[in-house]
Amino acid sequence: MNRKKRQRTPKRSNWLEKIFQVLVGGLLAISILPPAQAADHTNLEEGLPTQVVDAYATAYLNREIQGLFRYEHTDDNKDRFVLAPRLEYGFARNWQLEVEAPFLLGDADRTGSGNVRLGALYNFNIETLTMPAFAVSARVDIPSGKNSNGADTTLKFIASKMLVRGDWWNVLHFNIAWNHNSGRLDDERENYYQAVLGYSFRIGTDTIMIVDLVRREERKKHEESNLVELGLRRQITPLMVLTGGLGAGFGDESPDVQATAGFQYSF
Repeated sequence: MNRKKRQRTPKRSNWLEKIFQVLVGGLLAISILPPAQAADHTNLEEGLPTQVVDAYATAYLNREIQGLFRYEHTDDNKDRFVLAPRLEYGFARNWQLEVEAPFLLGDADRTGSGNVRLGALYNFNIETLTMPAFAVSARVDIPSGKNSNGADTTLKFIASKMLVRGDWWNVLHFNIAWNHNSGRLDDERENYYQAVLGYSFRIGTDTIMIVDLVRREERKKHEESNLVELGLRRQITPLMVLTGGLGAGFGDESPDVQATAGFQYSF
């Protein structure tokens, strides 16, 4: 089916350029901060700074507060800002619980802003020489936010495998998620998916870099998007990790650009 291409209007480049100068500067600053004493930065969390997640749960009884700020310039020349505080708890061995409440700002679609998200992840095994580590996570979005109908659910399968053993730490990750939209509107999908292929590697004692490719169906029918992301995670103290990332979309309906900054603090 042929669909008309959306008409684009001139982009507001002046203040967008300033935003990206600040974010790129922050990303570079993370990479040159002084070294710390711990290595929790290798445990990849969704959105901190990219979409890829690793197959390991947070440490047993670890309590962590996380926060992310993401800016997205959409394919229809609109802007979306995401503020997402999150609490994470390793309540049992190989298990973690999460509570999150993202807030969406800007002139792009803000459906679901303010929804409370409850999630859990379970790690099945430690990887071996031949077998990856596997995990599964589940999440429910409680309809407490803007224009929300029904409790949406997400089920995600996660695999992680170290490629080369030795001094150079590097891991390949694969995530595939199924989303169920229980209160869908007429122009929305009832079920849609997201797949992420990622690669993380150490670039310093306390810094790792992440590269990933995201392919997803959007909530709206007949819309799909693709995103390439690059991110850094930097251990600042034994209890604090700072993150920063940049992304670029390709293909129709994909976001033009995306930038993320965040932190994790254990207490």
